[in-house]
Amino acid sequence: MGAIRKAQEHLGASPVVVEALLPALNVSYFLLDGHRHNFEDYLAAFRGTALPDLGAFSNREEFDAWLKTHFAPPPTGIVHVAGERCALGYARASGQPLLLRLPSVEDLRRPDGVEKKEQLWLALDKAQAVLGSSPEDLEGLHSAALALHFIHEAGCARDFARFLTHLDEPLPPLCSFATRDEAEAWLRNHPRPPNGATVQVGEEVLTVGYQRERDQRVLVHFPSAR
Repeated sequence: MGAIRKAQEHLGASPVVVEALLPALNVSYFLLDGHRHNFEDYLAAFRGTALPDLGAFSNREEFDAWLKTHFAPPPTGIVHVAGERCALGYARASGQPLLLRLPSVEDLRRPDGVEKKEQLWLALDKAQAVLGSSPEDLEGLHSAALALHFIHEAGCARDFARFLTHLDEPLPPLCSFATRDEAEAWLRNHPRPPNGATVQVGEEVLTVGYQRERDQRVLVHFPSAR
């Protein structure tokens, strides 16, 4: 988020704009809470790199029928459903497939359906104006804007709003289990475990570790700093 910080420095004489950029500045920390792999694929799909094209489907029902016969192992890639280009992700808690709509470059900083956020998007416009045409800075701004699109598409806008309101507090556990066996079964059966998210197991809070290249899964206890 170096580009956002640089823009805030340039816009220091406009405190309202600087404050409006805070969601874009903090979005990367929110994504560490189990969203990482989904967002990596979303970013790669937007840039047109690294992900396979899984095909085109006339509607969601047709896609769902295809997915039932292609779910082992869970696919990752780009799909076209009812004329919309999407990245395929997985819900953090349930593991259900998510279709994450990809914005066009022209619509990158104007996500559909996001209400009462105009101040943020105007601030991003001003950030781009003060940063000029540096490719590195523009890529940083685009990544921040795309992360905000991703949060909206993944249905996490309310969680993100709470995160911004309680930046000094740890995020609540993603889900809770009565026993370690229940937690291990959930982790074992999840198609794409939410790396970095925390789960409550009895009285203990554990962190999900997932290395998807090797399909390695683990629940880790990090001792309290107190």
